[in-house]
Amino acid sequence: MQYQYLTHTNDLVQFCNSLCEQTEWVAIDTEFVRKDTYYPELSLIQIQSNLGAAAIIDPLSIDDLEPLWKILDNPGILKVFHSARQDLEVLYQVAGRLPQSIFDTQIAAVFLGYGDLVGLAKIVDAELGVQLPKDQTRTNWNQRPLSQEQLAYAFDDVCYLAPLYEKICERLTPEQLHVLSEDFAALLDINLYQIQPEKAGERIKSGRHLKPKYMAICYALAEWRELYAQKNNEPRRWVLSDDALVAIAKRPPKTAQALYKVPNIKASSVKSYGDEWISIIDEIFAHPEYWPEKLETPPPPTPQEEVLLSLAHAFCQQVALDYNIQFPNLAAKNQLLELIRAPQTPQFVGWRHLLVEQPLQKIFHTESCLKVNNGHLSL
Repeated sequence: MQYQYLTHTNDLVQFCNSLCEQTEWVAIDTEFVRKDTYYPELSLIQIQSNLGAAAIIDPLSIDDLEPLWKILDNPGILKVFHSARQDLEVLYQVAGRLPQSIFDTQIAAVFLGYGDLVGLAKIVDAELGVQLPKDQTRTNWNQRPLSQEQLAYAFDDVCYLAPLYEKICERLTPEQLHVLSEDFAALLDINLYQIQPEKAGERIKSGRHLKPKYMAICYALAEWRELYAQKNNEPRRWVLSDDALVAIAKRPPKTAQALYKVPNIKASSVKSYGDEWISIIDEIFAHPEYWPEKLETPPPPTPQEEVLLSLAHAFCQQVALDYNIQFPNLAAKNQLLELIRAPQTPQFVGWRHLLVEQPLQKIFHTESCLKVNNGHLSL
């Protein structure tokens, strides 16, 4: 497959104008660097259309990517990714908007039994019989010039993504394709990519079960850290790790000097910002109105609900086994409990609805039952 290497705006305009005519879908991949920065740095964009037009776009040489967005914004042209989340994130950071109308082959591969996190190389090998090279995995994609070997390596992903998409679509049922559209729509929720410092603490799992005043400290320090990382374009952990942040919140020091005793904390960070952190802690203690309300927890399952939970758990374990899905990624206990208590209230979207929710609703409504056939649990 031949491709163009685009380093000038005029060439990008010409290429994108050619795609607008009779193009049904394009396969897209990106290369980016995110080692020592807060924001991902877009290095390359690889694209191939259903008609065979292909290019590698160099965003380090082309300042204006607006011609490409005429394609990405067009809902009539499907954009095909594999593991789209990171590609969408870097595109959003660059342009402040998301493509319209997408398809993610990694998510679709769930229905083919590859699990929910299959890598592109593995599924290309299995479906197309092609082994993608791995010799450039440590490439610094921001370096210039890139060698022909590096460009070829980058293009391989999108080159084989195109036929992979076609093959996957041939194997999926109309119902499966329909529910997948819900998963793809969820990926285009802009809230996934808008970084809100005031909500940074919600991502720290170990801080979710703290008492309100300690949770308030955790959230306030997380907000400070997020703003600092954004301003300086540095990874969050460089100034304050999650472990150190939660340790401060659990046992708030009264002085900057006491911060040096916090496990996993950087002395250089304490020296530079310790006084600020102590001020934040003092402010939280002085204003209880800043403390979050204690999270309401649903009542524990009754003995009868425990029986149904065991049934649902067994069914989900079989689904996880059948489709090579990690059980924690399939269904959470609280979702299953809510499904038992309110079977008509949706708890899942997309492929999880089809594989988990729909069958369990039938079981709980006595429209179907579980059976064991040759050691296999099924409806």
